[in-house]
Amino acid sequence: MHLDQPLGWLFVAVAIVGIWAIVRSLKKRQMFPLIFAGLTVLLFGWFGVMTLIFGGIPS
Repeated sequence: MHLDQPLGWLFVAVAIVGIWAIVRSLKKRQMFPLIFAGLTVLLFGWFGVMTLIFGGIPS
């Protein structure tokens, strides 16, 4: 694990904000922001976790 990667933590922070956006979109019953926020959480969450596990860009 490479927990000292700031880019990985940035991706994780964006994914957490995306989770907040999902909850907000569900409360307002809006579909487009819900889909966009869901894709954001999936993409940034995946890259955040993989960056923290494998240590950034592969050489």
